[in-house]
Amino acid sequence: MADMAPLLSILLLGFAAGVIHAFDADHIAAVSGISGRDGGRHSFRFALHWGFGHGLAVIIIATCVLVAGTAIPTRFSAYAEAAVAWMLIAIGISTFMHLWRQHHRRGHARPNSYNAALVGLVHGSAGSAPLLAVIPAAGMASPALGMLHILLFNVGLIMAMAGVGAALRSGMSAAGRYHHALQLSLQSGLGVFATGFGVFLLLSN
Repeated sequence: MADMAPLLSILLLGFAAGVIHAFDADHIAAVSGISGRDGGRHSFRFALHWGFGHGLAVIIIATCVLVAGTAIPTRFSAYAEAAVAWMLIAIGISTFMHLWRQHHRRGHARPNSYNAALVGLVHGSAGSAPLLAVIPAAGMASPALGMLHILLFNVGLIMAMAGVGAALRSGMSAAGRYHHALQLSLQSGLGVFATGFGVFLLLSN
């Protein structure tokens, strides 16, 4: 049993790294920006789909590194970072467009869950996910243990992001019950956050 303790510690660290990684600012900006379009009514579902998309990207990268033995190209990471920035800007602009349509009573299309999954897929290809998940997994004794580390990383990330989605749904719902103008202000703030953080990422790269 004592021989298993170091292995269990490493695997638990994978889960913990996934939980921490979920709270990266660009992740929160993306999920909250998408949720802001419909007043947070489907935040939990969007957060889950984002998490699954992110997890799929990490699994694909991990399979290439652990099984095929390929390295992650530096240029690929740079392109993925730029894609994240532009996607955040697009999410913010889209949020404002939805709010404008609501204001003029022209109706609005609810964002689809596959959009959240696509955003998560792009996020999983960029940022610190390869550092926190793939690189530690590559140092393990076998590809099977490495993939188990990746799995626990994704479980932690999805659970944490589901919590974020639930909190967004509850907060936006409470704001809407209190005063509709407060809910609209929160939606606008989420759009500003997504757009502003996207611009920040572009300028910092």
